[in-house]
This record gives sequence, C-alpha cells and structure tokens, in this order.
Amino acid sequence: MIQTHRSLREQAKRDAIHAAAERLFLHAGFEGASMDAIALEARVSKQTLYRYYQNKETLFVAVLSQLALHHLSESPWLSLRNTPMDSLPTLERTLTMWAQEMIQQLMQPTYLGLLRLLIAELPRFPQLSALFTRAIPQQGGAFLQDLLTSACEHGIIETDDLALSLRLLVGPLLTYVLGSGLLAPEGRPQAPSPEQVAALVRLALVGLAPHGEERATRSFQEDK
Repeated sequence: MIQTHRSLREQAKRDAIHAAAERLFLHAGFEGASMDAIALEARVSKQTLYRYYQNKETLFVAVLSQLALHHLSESPWLSLRNTPMDSLPTLERTLTMWAQEMIQQLMQPTYLGLLRLLIAELPRFPQLSALFTRAIPQQGGAFLQDLLTSACEHGIIETDDLALSLRLLVGPLLTYVLGSGLLAPEGRPQAPSPEQVAALVRLALVGLAPHGEERATRSFQEDK
C-alpha cells in the first residue's frame, strides 16, 4: 500500500512537470523554456525535476512521447499486443483500432505544436532527432511490429521485409499528420474519418496477405 501511494505521488509529480513543460515550450519555445522555469511552473524543486529528467532535451521528448503513446501502456492495449494475430479479420480489427487511435493522438493540436517546435529547433539542437526517434517512431513501431510478427508466424501475411511493411501501414497516416496537421490551413488540423483509416488498413492488408487481393477479399467477406 505504501508503494502504491508513493507511485501515485510520483506520477502526480510527473504529470505536473509534463503539463508545465507543455505550456512553457509552446509559449516560450524550446530555448526560452528553462528547466528553472519549468520546475517553478510545475511547483516542484529543481532537484526533483532533474531526478526525473537529466536535461531539457529528454524532458521535451518525454512530453511528446506521452502525448503520442501513453495509451499503449494501458491494459486494453497491452492485451491486444499479446493477442495472437491468427486470422486476417483479427489482424484487420486490431490494426484498425491501432491506426484510428494513433491518428487521433498525433493530430492533437498540442502534439502538432510541439512537433513544429521540434522541427524548427533541430538545426540548433540536433540531439533532439535521435531522442525523438528512439522515443516515438521506435517505441510506437514496436507495438505494430509485434502484431505483424505474430501475423507472419501464423501465416496470415507474407513479407520479406518487416520494416517495409511497417512503412506501408504508417506512411499513409503520416501524410495526414503532414498535410492535414502540420500544414493545415489556418492551423486547424483535420483528422481523417474512422472509415478512411479503416480503408487504408484494408488496402495495406490486401498487399500483405498471401496470394494478394483474392485471399484477402475472401477472408474479409467471410468475416461479415
């Protein structure tokens, strides 16, 4: 019980730090938001802040990661990650849920604002690139890779290059993040509809299923 209370206090401090960092990064920019100011805004000591985050770069990327991937650590998603992908309909449903949730997270105005800031600051702070890649594309991709690996082991999909298959699924979503998010007219992001996302997933699976469109179409029809 003591550990539970301690964990709750620790999480509350992290949440306060993340909320304060979000506000200051968006208001003052990466360079303008000092660790001292973030600690003051979060109402924690500098010692506490540096115990969690060794520098501003790791804190900035942690905030982005929390916005984009926090749901993947929740019980329903952990259960999905461990579910055998032993049929095309099961894989389609799971990938569609993943894709619809991911696009909603990535199209959040706060996430997009921080992503613009990341891109703008990369020339002056190139170390942000490696931190971002490890924290978000690699961690988020690990969930998707587990699903596809399970599907390959069960003979549901065929691929000689798993990394290429990941790009096939992720790439179309990122076109929305870029064109309808980062570059959205008047700064108003417009996420694709759930139906559009589901259609993208199905198109990708037609290409990945053994014997291509014929088998995929038959499997999808049997699931109706």
